[in-house]
Amino acid sequence: AINLLSDYLLHGIILAKTKQQARTFHPQFQTLFQGYIDKKRAEGFSEDTLQSYGIYLSRFSDYLNSRGITDIHDMDEVVISRFTETFTRYSPSVMHNTLCSLRTFFHYLYHNGFVSRDFAYIVPHDGYRQRTKVPCSYPKEVVEKLLKSIDRGNPKGKRDYAIILIAARLGLRAQDICDLSFNNLKWETNTIELVQEKTKKPLILPLLEDVGLGIIDYLKYGRPECEYTNKIFLRTTPPVGKLEAPTLHSIVTQHMRAAGIKVQDGKKHGPHALRHSLANALLEINIPLPVISEVLGHTNTESTSVYLKIDVNQLRKCALEPLPFYWNKGEEEF
Repeated sequence: AINLLSDYLLHGIILAKTKQQARTFHPQFQTLFQGYIDKKRAEGFSEDTLQSYGIYLSRFSDYLNSRGITDIHDMDEVVISRFTETFTRYSPSVMHNTLCSLRTFFHYLYHNGFVSRDFAYIVPHDGYRQRTKVPCSYPKEVVEKLLKSIDRGNPKGKRDYAIILIAARLGLRAQDICDLSFNNLKWETNTIELVQEKTKKPLILPLLEDVGLGIIDYLKYGRPECEYTNKIFLRTTPPVGKLEAPTLHSIVTQHMRAAGIKVQDGKKHGPHALRHSLANALLEINIPLPVISEVLGHTNTESTSVYLKIDVNQLRKCALEPLPFYWNKGEEEF
């Protein structure tokens, strides 16, 4: 309620929404805004990123509509500047992302001939820098405890074991595990070959023996019959179909709890934590960073370098011995 009143007092309109909602563009702007989203999709942006862009731009659509603007040509510097003033209650990261999406949207409008001027210059630069978070990882013994605790005497257990094994041994992202199909399994070369959902880059990983055996056990004795999809991992209950990434998080969390693995408050405990754990395990045995980058499917080693923060053994080597502290006061030493 306070946010609603604040919006009205400061800007004369109500923009605040208590929950993140799916993007909706007003009819007069639907073609323009959706065209921008479609262009970004064609450029290879992930669906999660596109959804965020849609949410940010839907706020701009709401603002234009609230000001009685029905034609994009009626938009001017004053309107845009006043819209950016409504960001004050947003977190720094949301403000930054909204400004960036606006800037690229205005570039799109200008370069595609929808407006005669590029209004991107009006959008302020906020100087925001994302703070890199320390990845959450688990020791090798904990990961092995998790795997050994899974009951593989039933179809669900066979599926979950194969999924967690892939995440722990190969470090695949949750969405890529869900998207795995029979075409990705190259038994003749003992490899898994796919195009990553996040980066759209091809990735080839070794089909390790235990991973291959886990997949075979599931395919032969656990996977339900399903004629309309060639995805490997399916739901165990009707309607049978492809798994979604959030389900994988629930699967890993469920088995961690069953294994008695205690998770500290705020520590990640899904498939991505297993990905981090693999990176840490590889660092501990001195695997070069470029090799780890290839295994994880990163586009460059800069993305992988964040894992150096959790390589405790190597960080210890960087520590300096403290210098003795002297405070001359008579003959006393402090």
